[in-house]
Amino acid sequence: MPMRLRPRATISAIVLCVAMALSACGSDDEPSAYVALGDSYSSGVGAERYTQESGACLRSTQSYVHLLDRKLSSFRACAGATTGGVIDLQLKPFPKNTELVTLTVGGNDAGFLAVIATCLLKGTAACEKRIDQAERYARGELSGRLGRTFDAIRRRAPDATVVVAGYPRLVARGPWCGSFGNVDDVEQRRINAASDLLAKILAAEVRRHEGFRFVDVREEFENHGACSDDPWINASTNPGIYSFHPNIKGYAAYARVIKRSL
Repeated sequence: MPMRLRPRATISAIVLCVAMALSACGSDDEPSAYVALGDSYSSGVGAERYTQESGACLRSTQSYVHLLDRKLSSFRACAGATTGGVIDLQLKPFPKNTELVTLTVGGNDAGFLAVIATCLLKGTAACEKRIDQAERYARGELSGRLGRTFDAIRRRAPDATVVVAGYPRLVARGPWCGSFGNVDDVEQRRINAASDLLAKILAAEVRRHEGFRFVDVREEFENHGACSDDPWINASTNPGIYSFHPNIKGYAAYARVIKRSL
């Protein structure tokens, strides 16, 4: 003979089952969070359309972070950021469901802005001397600083995929086309070689961190450096901070390469 449930017990059982189902659905359907960190190559310097609230960080609505077909939970990248700046200013608590973190970092630690200013304005000898200093620093100090930054990110986002994007070779070989200064053939070669060194150091440190992926953009930007026939990198411009940063096409290229890595 079938067991008959009392009406109150039946209602309680139904409510419990519905609650359990809703709880399960909520956890499965909760959208994953995406947090964007890094320096000016992540904030979008050079692409214009900077948000008013970002102030001097110059976060652009045309940065690659807006082109990844991911819901952006927190955009923290800031122009001029170093590894120390990422740790101190960009690693406030992450959403619990953070599944993706992207960043570019390391160029400012190595003195990117000083190199560019020197090469543009002070001639070949001064340019080479400044690049030598940056490369010595990169070989001696940068790996440790990157490692500490990556460890700090992992503590904030223990389950996230962390995509570290590199920097392109910046200058096409040939006549200089910028609105001020000059970068001759020797300087062009040295600047691009410095980008290669940064890529090597970044890739090596990323390999030491589980769940991190290095995205090398140099091949994607091939033949699209500053002063090429189809530049994706700004030459010297006014305001000067846009110089040697991607334009809209350049940030779209970053987005394509990052998407392929995911």
